[in-house]
Amino acid sequence: MDRRRFLTLTGTAAVGAGLAAVDPGSAAQAAGYPYADSGVPAEAHTKTGELAPYGITAFAFTPSNGWVVVTQDGRYFARGIPDACFAELGRMIGNGTKIHCVAFPPEGGDRWVITGDKGMSARGLPDECHQRLTACYDAGLQVVDVAFPPAGGNRWVVADTKGHYARGIDDECYQMMRNLTHGRRVTRVAFPKAGGWVVVAQDEFHARGIDDACFQELNDLAGNGWQPHNLAFSPTGGWSVSSRGKVPALPADRVRQVENAVGGGTVWQRMSAWKTPGVAVAVVVGNKIAWSTGYGWLEAGSGAAAHPETAFQAASISKAVASVGVLRLMQTRKLPLTNDIRPYLGWTLPRRSCVPATGVPTIDRVLTHRAGVIGRGSTSPAGACSGFDAGGGGFAGYGPGATVPSLLQVMNGEGNSPGIELTTAPGAGFHYSGAGFVLLQRMVEQQSGLPLAQYMDKEVFAPLGMKTSSYALSPGFELAAGHTAAGAVIPGRRNRYPESAAAGLYTNVLDLCRLVSYLNRAWTASGDIAGPLSRASVRTLLSAGPEPTMGRGFFIAGAGTKSFSYTHDGSNYGFKSVVKGYPELGAGYAVLANGNNMTLVNEIASAIRSVYGWA
Repeated sequence: MDRRRFLTLTGTAAVGAGLAAVDPGSAAQAAGYPYADSGVPAEAHTKTGELAPYGITAFAFTPSNGWVVVTQDGRYFARGIPDACFAELGRMIGNGTKIHCVAFPPEGGDRWVITGDKGMSARGLPDECHQRLTACYDAGLQVVDVAFPPAGGNRWVVADTKGHYARGIDDECYQMMRNLTHGRRVTRVAFPKAGGWVVVAQDEFHARGIDDACFQELNDLAGNGWQPHNLAFSPTGGWSVSSRGKVPALPADRVRQVENAVGGGTVWQRMSAWKTPGVAVAVVVGNKIAWSTGYGWLEAGSGAAAHPETAFQAASISKAVASVGVLRLMQTRKLPLTNDIRPYLGWTLPRRSCVPATGVPTIDRVLTHRAGVIGRGSTSPAGACSGFDAGGGGFAGYGPGATVPSLLQVMNGEGNSPGIELTTAPGAGFHYSGAGFVLLQRMVEQQSGLPLAQYMDKEVFAPLGMKTSSYALSPGFELAAGHTAAGAVIPGRRNRYPESAAAGLYTNVLDLCRLVSYLNRAWTASGDIAGPLSRASVRTLLSAGPEPTMGRGFFIAGAGTKSFSYTHDGSNYGFKSVVKGYPELGAGYAVLANGNNMTLVNEIASAIRSVYGWA
């Protein structure tokens, strides 16, 4: 039977076995604090009812179904807990310590931990957990919660008054701990013996695999403005939930506002609708990363959650980021963007016979998709220089088992795309061109003497602290897997793209937002700031050039207004992405997804703009 009590008692609770007496004159006035439990020992239920009105600060079960309950004014009762723990609890309370948490590792025996406002005491904990607890108090912090998953060993959670730490826990649980702590802090974590978890962060909580009635009680508490201060699961499947007060005044939770405004639903609902297993999001406010979080999974069916640190294929965002490297090259070599790109290629760029020989594909035109290099060289009619249909500027990539050609082979049409050529008169029109960025990649490599991946690591990523960004075919850090529109993992998990500057960047949302913050600050600075580009180069990067809708590599909008922005999105097989910055607002965001539908990414981006009021 599920039980819920809203009791108002006055006076002092009776003294019982293990129940500390409190002088009636010093006892706090009993209040109507709610609690609920199910499947717990009858005595535990009775004592919870007696003590709940005094504000329960700790409730815990031992692995053998012993239990302990403590209130904020020092009342406590225990049954079947280790003698040393019971004695230490009494000593700490007697010394005036306000108890925050009592917890028992799943191995049982004389293993326990008690934390409070004046310190902690523990026995038999994993060494690393004990070290973390000590470090928290040494740093002047108080530990508010310790929790142990049922698998035992070196698996634990420690939450203090500033942050949280975890080792060996369910990855989705850790993902949600991080998700909930933007403007909030973790106050309770609990693990049922049969699996699952709950994370409470003041006015919010997430749960997975817990008893339906327990989940409903948590919802009822939150719905009535109560903070779920205590949550414990017994080894026999019971549970206990209690509160000792209403949720305190807290700042607006922007993360929750965004999550609940995605495409008319929640981010999880929309991910399910678009069959996208994993998403990562980061938001810049005041030119700092205000928050970042992950949703879902690195790969469908895996136990690895997506985190802000997870690298995804950024697809055509590769072009925008590579443009930073190109301007870095121009700046260090003191080369004007108006130069013809052909002398820097070490290769002869073919042209159709109908293209005027006088046409010049300048570096600037290539950066802005106006150099006359059309898509992948595919036009209909095939030999026309005008009046044709030209599709896309992307590349298909190379799946498992396929031989990946060299960049020169791609340029010569020896891969899975036609050879690169001048298709129409340079400057005559805008034609989005991945092939043009292959030429820029070739130029960078020829002029720097380095592969693009090494050049970008040295000249752009290292100076900006972008440690999880790479143009390598297969970087060594954690990578998300791509998925089809039906949600299945694509063959080989990720296609490979030797056309790196056009489509081959791996990065995470944190690194993209580091770039956004840098570009924003460099744009608004009165002089040069630390980073790969001078202020003048950043102004060139983000100002209209040969193409009015573009800077160099980025699309721009609202020039001359407070809402001025630069952006690029991306679409590879199995991956979708977008990054956007607002220099005058000191703002921006990045969204990376491992599904095959761009609509989800657009819906999340729209929710961010709506919540923050960014045009």
